[in-house]
Amino acid sequence: MATCLRLVSSKSPRASAANLASLQKSNWLRRNVHRARELPYKVDDGLGKFLPPPALKTLVEYQEGLLERLNHELRADPQIEKHASVAQTAITYALKRERSLPFNYSVLALNNSFFLDHLTPPWTDPSKPTHEDKISGALYNQIEQNYGDITRLKSTFSAAAMGIFSSGWVWLVTDSNGNLGILPTFGPSTLLVMSRRNMHYDPSLPVLGEDSARHAAANVPPPALPGVRGMPPSSPLSGDAPIDFRFQSRSMHTSSAALNERFKVHNLNNIHSEVTTDTSSHSPLDKSDLMNVGKTLFPLFCVPVYEHAWMSAGYGVWGKEAWLRELWTVVDWEKISNAYNQHLNAKHL
Repeated sequence: MATCLRLVSSKSPRASAANLASLQKSNWLRRNVHRARELPYKVDDGLGKFLPPPALKTLVEYQEGLLERLNHELRADPQIEKHASVAQTAITYALKRERSLPFNYSVLALNNSFFLDHLTPPWTDPSKPTHEDKISGALYNQIEQNYGDITRLKSTFSAAAMGIFSSGWVWLVTDSNGNLGILPTFGPSTLLVMSRRNMHYDPSLPVLGEDSARHAAANVPPPALPGVRGMPPSSPLSGDAPIDFRFQSRSMHTSSAALNERFKVHNLNNIHSEVTTDTSSHSPLDKSDLMNVGKTLFPLFCVPVYEHAWMSAGYGVWGKEAWLRELWTVVDWEKISNAYNQHLNAKHL
């Protein structure tokens, strides 16, 4: 099993004995140091044509750099909560305009880890070009309902990625009713943390490079805060103090109302038409459910839209489209299906 990240510089053999002794005595310096967690596949083997070994190593190095820089920023803040996880760090700094760097580093580390965790090596059998045979029945049926078939879902997802001119992320998400949607976010933004909540389907899982023991100690969800007037409680901007809306772009980059509207208009047209034309009890969604389409979003998978991803894979500056075509050979549909089924089961508890 490949180690994702090396230890940060405080454990470097080049450090002097005096410096090591000083670090060992200082909990303040050591409390935010993130240690290695392994990927579920071997980095040296790469991930097919999508992420050959040099490209996968680049993304691992990128994750390492994000966490090293995050650690450096946290050591400069005596007010940061001891044992704060990466997710909680993102929550803490989301509304602190003067501390944009720790927010950006933590969000990008969350996203990059989520992306790499949902990939799996391609089949060696050429008759199996993808892992789509691992899609669960529930997820397969929902894909058909929302997109018609898996080919159209992949086309919509890739089109969303191609539509991002600068940098960002594209997400496959579900809502509390099990509907599927595809959403872009831009720059250092995330759907994994909203309304002061970790939206990961397995919040106990530390990000790549994060110490699992410290993450477990920090994995206590903060109490929900009342929404800002004019903003729904599920907004990432919810809080107990007025917020400068010029800074909304840093606070997870969009309100839930905007996500709700985009989720419905671009991805659930077929559901809307069914509810409009069929008011019987057999309609997939009743009107009460329709009002909540996309209100709370749960990420299932994401992909980065950063040039270093496809350039390191050998596709060149303009190779994004060709790179995206290879994505589907390594998507871990079994893990995505398990996450989707988990959200469905939670609805009925």
